Amino acid sequence: MVETEKRKTFSGWSKKAKDRAFILAMLAIPVLHFAIFYVYINFNSILMAFQTQLEGKIQWGFQHFERMFTEFGLGDSILSQAFINTLTFWFTSMLVILPISFVLCYFLYKKVTMYRIYRVIFYLPSIIPSSVTAILFKYMIAGNGPIAEIFMSMTGTELPTLLTDSTYAMKTLLFYNVFFGLGTNMVLFSGAMSNIDSSIIEAGQIDGANMFVEMTQLVIPMMWPTLSTVMIFDFVGLFNASGPILLLTKGAYNTYTISYWIYDRVLFGGTYNYPAAVGLFFTLIGAPIALFMRWLLNHGVDDITM
Repeated sequence: MVETEKRKTFSGWSKKAKDRAFILAMLAIPVLHFAIFYVYINFNSILMAFQTQLEGKIQWGFQHFERMFTEFGLGDSILSQAFINTLTFWFTSMLVILPISFVLCYFLYKKVTMYRIYRVIFYLPSIIPSSVTAILFKYMIAGNGPIAEIFMSMTGTELPTLLTDSTYAMKTLLFYNVFFGLGTNMVLFSGAMSNIDSSIIEAGQIDGANMFVEMTQLVIPMMWPTLSTVMIFDFVGLFNASGPILLLTKGAYNTYTISYWIYDRVLFGGTYNYPAAVGLFFTLIGAPIALFMRWLLNHGVDDITM
């Protein structure tokens, strides 16, 4: 009897040990990946921001940060232009793409005429790979493309080279971002709106609420957690804001952003220390802003849902 209980106990612990070994084995790869490609890489990049290679020796200091502030002081430097473009992309996302996608999603939620067709039109660009949409966009606005032919027939002049002229390149990228950037937000907003209790909307209509009142005083508070989450993600990516630069312009014609500038310097410039310093500087600025906005928007959630 005692031997049987020992065997059962041993057998039970053996199975438990096997389960733990299996779990540890399954977690080993992602944990190792996190330790190498996140913890080590980021820690090493922080160290590299303060390092300078001189005659095969590493010297520590703030030389890269001094160089960065010097370039920011020059209005025509690539880095200062990249900073302006980054903020332009971010403001476009927050003040143009976010409101437009919300309003369009609201009208689809209200099932306006031909709303199913509009849904496909706005959702389709987010389903198609960005490389495909970029190729199609370049063909559409090319000198022999359909847009150029329509422009010629209407004005009698040739369409400007929109992607190879610094006057139009940045504006063209912003248009691309707006047109092809609506789908992702609309998917999130439509899911949030579909979960709104219809009785609340009906009660508002009985009280005489028009569409504007319904949208601002009923729909927004009811879907505020989703809306605030999207806004928080926008603030988290404040200095990572960018457009399809790699696919369309590769930074030429004054279209650099901070993120693409770092990518370009690391991949083609053969240097890591200076981009690491720039990345660390904007991280130290962006992280407090993102945390503050998270706190502020979460308080907004609490105030609205109380």
